[in-house]
Amino acid sequence: MSDAETKYVVELQTLLSSKLAELGFAADPLAREFVHHLAEIAARCRTLEQESLPLFNALSAEHRRSFAQLIMEIKSDFDAIQDSITDAQPALRALFEHLTREDET
Repeated sequence: MSDAETKYVVELQTLLSSKLAELGFAADPLAREFVHHLAEIAARCRTLEQESLPLFNALSAEHRRSFAQLIMEIKSDFDAIQDSITDAQPALRALFEHLTREDET
């Protein structure tokens, strides 16, 4: 993860943590994990949109090795996003249960 991505993740984690606190979920053991994974997913998707895809569209077809390197970087981001999505699932379920349980009371 680049320095810009790391900075974005830290900023986003602060905002997400505040929102979870407003929702009464900050004390849940899974809240921190959810914040971490959601921010990481957002940062990697942002990089894909703002850097990788514009580069993909700008590269000349003659630069096959550059394309190959870019594709491997995109694959690496996809793998990290997929891992974060998988890892965030228990926390996402817990947050959903927390929110719907509050509606029932």
